Amino acid sequence: MAPRFFVETLGCPKNAVDSDKVVASLLADGLTPTDQAEDADLIVVNTCAFVEAARQESIDAALSLADVKRPDARLVVTGCMAERYGTELADALPEADAVVGFAGEGSLSSVVLRGRKPTGVRDLLELARPAPSLPWAYVKVAEGCDRACAFCAIPSFRGKQRSRTIDSIEAEVRALVDGGVGEIVLVAQDLAWYGRDIGAPGSLAPLLHRLDGLASRGLTRVRLLYLYPSEVRDPLLSTMLGLPTVVPYFDLSL
Repeated sequence: MAPRFFVETLGCPKNAVDSDKVVASLLADGLTPTDQAEDADLIVVNTCAFVEAARQESIDAALSLADVKRPDARLVVTGCMAERYGTELADALPEADAVVGFAGEGSLSSVVLRGRKPTGVRDLLELARPAPSLPWAYVKVAEGCDRACAFCAIPSFRGKQRSRTIDSIEAEVRALVDGGVGEIVLVAQDLAWYGRDIGAPGSLAPLLHRLDGLASRGLTRVRLLYLYPSEVRDPLLSTMLGLPTVVPYFDLSL
């Protein structure tokens, strides 16, 4: 029987996308999913480190899963806490068999298949994701952030913004729509900043036009999550108000 895995996700929609891609990578490595942590050979906790309450929730989740896992199962802690605290977290959480961030070429499955502790997990941004099981999906268009807001530490461990190409985003959305997804929610740390790091400022509006072209395949709604107020202006505004698939809803950080 193939090894089984269980993934627990804490935090924001961007983490949900990361977990989707972790699941896809584990499936590709030959593992099978289970809904019961106590039945899993590999338990993955995708943590959040945004505020103290989120960090405590992540630790509590890891400890709870350590209590229910089988003695021969492996517990891996990854995500934002692993990125931000690394060795410090590993020392404070001996219950975990590995604490690894999303940076490098390692595979989570190596912990259970080969007994190795990866020093980092492969970059998830362009990895495939499993077939959708819901009629809506988050799609991450960029990783990291170029801003230095006093209330947010994410750039310190997720790095500078890295935007995906419009072609790669459209391909992911097309696959999701063909799999039955009708509503797409675009996410990034600073969504309206999309494209600036690749020399294409203002690229969010052209991206929305491309995605609107998928309406004929079954895409009915596109929502935008995490817009920085200073960048919400034309041509983005007129595009949001003019395309039938784009919901004129503004999620702003204030």
